[in-house]
Amino acid sequence: MESSPYSTTSEIFAVGGEDYLKEGHTPTTLPERREEILKLRRSLKPAARGAGAENTFLSGKAGQGKTAAAKAELSELESFAASQDLDLTTVFFSCEGISSSYTLACGLCEELGSENPNGHPMQKVLDRLWAAMNDVGGTIIIVLDEIDNLGTDDKILYSLPRARDKEYVGDDVYPSIIGISNDLQWRDNLDPAAKDSLYDDSIFFAPYDANDLRDILSRRASKAFRGTSLRYENDDGDEIEISIDLNGSEGTLDAAFDDAGVDRDAYDLVGVDSEVLSGDVIPLCAAYAAQDKGSARQAIKYLRKAAAIAESEGQSQVEEEHVRAAQGEAERELIVEGMEQLTMQGHLALAAVTVLELAGHSGIRTRDVYDVYKSLADHIDADQLAQRRMRDHLIELDMLSIIRARKSASGSVGGNAYTFELRVEPSTAIEVLEAVSRFDSVDFDELTQNWLREQGSNQQTFE
Repeated sequence: MESSPYSTTSEIFAVGGEDYLKEGHTPTTLPERREEILKLRRSLKPAARGAGAENTFLSGKAGQGKTAAAKAELSELESFAASQDLDLTTVFFSCEGISSSYTLACGLCEELGSENPNGHPMQKVLDRLWAAMNDVGGTIIIVLDEIDNLGTDDKILYSLPRARDKEYVGDDVYPSIIGISNDLQWRDNLDPAAKDSLYDDSIFFAPYDANDLRDILSRRASKAFRGTSLRYENDDGDEIEISIDLNGSEGTLDAAFDDAGVDRDAYDLVGVDSEVLSGDVIPLCAAYAAQDKGSARQAIKYLRKAAAIAESEGQSQVEEEHVRAAQGEAERELIVEGMEQLTMQGHLALAAVTVLELAGHSGIRTRDVYDVYKSLADHIDADQLAQRRMRDHLIELDMLSIIRARKSASGSVGGNAYTFELRVEPSTAIEVLEAVSRFDSVDFDELTQNWLREQGSNQQTFE
């Protein structure tokens, strides 16, 4: 039987290895965040004595280990509480898609084992939440990931930290909140009373540098790829090679060091030895991500894509060229995602530039874009902005790397003039726009032909 392209055997990935390069994987150790974890541990310490943890705010850009740090440290605290028979409950709640205190309160009731009170007045929902906390009892730590989705609706963020002081819950209940946000300015926009009551401590997660990202990728690679081990070195220059047995009872670095009979704290990670990764793959993935956002998530994505590209080409080793291809592919995906998330006015501006490019125009002027924009807005029954405001949307598209805006002196009238061109293939822009329901009736091919026929006109007609 011929080999199938879906064969489960891979010359690059270890069995189950891809899981260690996916966003859902949460590492158990974060040595690059040792300082931040120590601060978080200090905030959680009172809970280890049967009291309430400090309310804490974790901030930093996406991919900086905030959520992983919270999960790892809470897991450690839960293990300790179980060994000491402490009454501790932790709730990890993602606020993705949650935009109001009401919806959050309903979700928390359900997480705490109560019936979801959706449909009842807000005060009854809060009463149900306090009752659920009283039923659970003890120390309750609520982690709100992506807390900034609540915007300025901070009613529950004011009430939860004060629940004990206001006697909403009994004396044996100690609620606290850990908020996690990628928006560094969100907290500043809260009502002062909510802001003061919500956070006793604030911990900032700075972007990773290239060395941090290299070490993170090295640890992931040792589990993800065949024939890949970690190299550690101590102060005396002695090296040790660590291989992680994913099929073993532990499958962790600590277990691997225990098996080797050496003290992990005495050794520093210096790199990897790999049969499938060329020596420049991990440093290049780390460098690309460090130069952009300093995001571990981004660096891991580059590594995963590079390996997948190599495998799809039938290669048995991942090379620098695969990383460069992966970086380009990932950037295109980000641009497409940016196009999908544009406002209606942003989509109209993009559609107008796309039509003009399809018609063969280059160095497109603002007034030409505006002529097509107005006709498109009429056709889909959308509000029309003034030309200056429409141009602002074009400048925003430039910042998102969707189009390129070139600025030059406009001549005798002074000031600056702009010309525009797409940075993406017109077919890619059309594919995104056709997925927008308001553009269902727009035939871009027909529109382009109409524009070509009416090139000298200031008013585009739709047939």
